[in-house]
Amino acid sequence: MDEHLIIPKTEKLPGSLKVKIKVRSKNTNGVMSVVEETLPPKALVPPHVHNNDVWVYVQSGEIGVLVGETIKTAKKGDWALKPRKVQHSMWNPGSVPATVIEVLTPGGTEEWFEEITALKHGDSKGFDRACEKHGIKFLPDSHWISELRERFGLV
Repeated sequence: MDEHLIIPKTEKLPGSLKVKIKVRSKNTNGVMSVVEETLPPKALVPPHVHNNDVWVYVQSGEIGVLVGETIKTAKKGDWALKPRKVQHSMWNPGSVPATVIEVLTPGGTEEWFEEITALKHGDSKGFDRACEKHGIKFLPDSHWISELRERFGLV
């Protein structure tokens, strides 16, 4: 029980993704986990689906979100929901980094972040294995990828 009272500070995960695990699912009996991410300007997280809900709190900057077929912008202090089993995407349309807190319900997806940041650059098979293991499916044929890149000048 004591391990659930105080959650120790966690450090940034290795690699080019700017991700910190703030709360692990083991600390919440699997109910949730929390990660902090920093999206560089014009970065796109391509459309995908997964088996948990993700509540996104914008700490700084702004983010664009696609949920289903709806596009919205969330600014500092706003919350956005990326619901389970619904196509969604996230990007930074601005010229400064955007930092978000993601509350993952149920927890467990923080392990996906750990696995993908430990991969060698270009290890697409390892990435695919991690996605399959954690119930995440990216949609590489989605028409939204080119549309979002063109519309918001994303990379």
